[in-house]
Amino acid sequence: MTISYQLGVSSASIFSFLRLLFRWKASIWKIVLKELIIWTILYLIVSFFYRTNYFMTAEQKVTFEKVAHYLNNLLNYIPLTFILGFFVDVIMERWSKLFSNMGYVESQSIFIGNYVRGDDKETRLVRRAMARYLCLTQALVFRDIGVSVRKRFPTMNSLVQAGLLLEEEKEKLENIKLKYDKYWAPTNWIYTLIFRARREGKITHDILASKLCDEIKTFRYNLQMVCNYDWVPLPLVYTQAVFLATYAYFATCLIGRQKIITDRDVSYKHSVA
Repeated sequence: MTISYQLGVSSASIFSFLRLLFRWKASIWKIVLKELIIWTILYLIVSFFYRTNYFMTAEQKVTFEKVAHYLNNLLNYIPLTFILGFFVDVIMERWSKLFSNMGYVESQSIFIGNYVRGDDKETRLVRRAMARYLCLTQALVFRDIGVSVRKRFPTMNSLVQAGLLLEEEKEKLENIKLKYDKYWAPTNWIYTLIFRARREGKITHDILASKLCDEIKTFRYNLQMVCNYDWVPLPLVYTQAVFLATYAYFATCLIGRQKIITDRDVSYKHSVA
């Protein structure tokens, strides 16, 4: 979930970065707070058991110190920085590609307005229908991806009420007997309008009609990429490996990062901290 924070850092002041750092909504603090509290409590419990004389004998403390030293060295074999760096890179690349392929209708609408020429009522309706079909395709795709869009358009009737779909067009969609989704039916309607506009001379050249078809194809491809990212998540094995490495690292830190307090002359007296 992305949160806009430009207003908070719009002015250069000594507190602008601090305000950004300690924002709560959609922040890292909100995500890790529960785990941080649990880990801190467990760390303090282990430290309390080690530092007091009620739970461990002197021999047991020596054993604990050796185990802590061993686990502290073991942390070097968990490449957490590399794993998390690669994982974040994959997530950011996935997010940026999703953002780039959202299927924005503005570019295609500009081409429609410039290539479909004419000021009569019929031509204006054709241009309007093409732009509406673009928005309809976008809505049909996003209904199955975004919860907020599904709430806005829960049924096909809601699309009719919003003006994205006509009643007769709704019947056409319902009459298409497919077990798959019907996202791309409106894009086929756009192609039909393009070919008809070319025959009627509203599009003055075949090159312009071909270019407009290519723009519609690009729009459809972008939305298809969004669907692909929604259908196929990151490999579960890699996600599990990242979480396992992270939790194993911090579980090891519960003992391995304890501060060793001893009067004995040992090499690891100050190395574990």
